[in-house]
Amino acid sequence: MRLPKDTRAPLLARAFVRKELGELHSVEVRDRVELLASELVTNAVVHAGSLVTMDVVCEASGAVLVEVADGSPVHPVLRQIDLLDESGRGLELVDKLSVEWGVREGGLRELEPAVPAGGADAAGEQKAPALPAALAAALGGRVPRQATGKVVWFRVSS
Repeated sequence: MRLPKDTRAPLLARAFVRKELGELHSVEVRDRVELLASELVTNAVVHAGSLVTMDVVCEASGAVLVEVADGSPVHPVLRQIDLLDESGRGLELVDKLSVEWGVREGGLRELEPAVPAGGADAAGEQKAPALPAALAAALGGRVPRQATGKVVWFRVSS
C-alpha cells in the first residue's frame, strides 16, 4: 500500500491492517500489528520525508509480517529513552511487542521526470536520464532514481 508522506499515513496504515487481517487473527494480534505498523509508518513520515509503502503478509505459520519502506538510507536505532522524553518510544514498542524485527536495504526509489533522448529543459540542460521517447511515455514521464531507502520490518505471532 502506498501511503502519503503526511499525518494521514498512520491512520491509513491502521485501516489497511484491519482490512488485511480481517477475522483471520485475534483482536489482540490485530491491535498489536496496528500499533506497531502505525509506529513504523509515523517514523518513516517524520524522519524519511519520502513516499512510504507498507505490506502486510499473513504467513502460513499464522504469524503476520509487516514491511514499511521509505526512501531514506538512514536506519532507525533502538535507543535508551528517558522518562520525560516526548518521543522515541516507537522502535522500543516494536522491539518489545514483536517476535522479531529488522532493517534491510532496498527501500523505495524516488521518481524523477524523464526526458526523451536528446531532450533538455528550458535552459538546455539535461536534468534527468535520457530515455527513448516510447519508453519515457510508457513510464508515464517518470523514471526511478537509484534505490537508496530501507525496509523496516517486524513479525508478530498469533
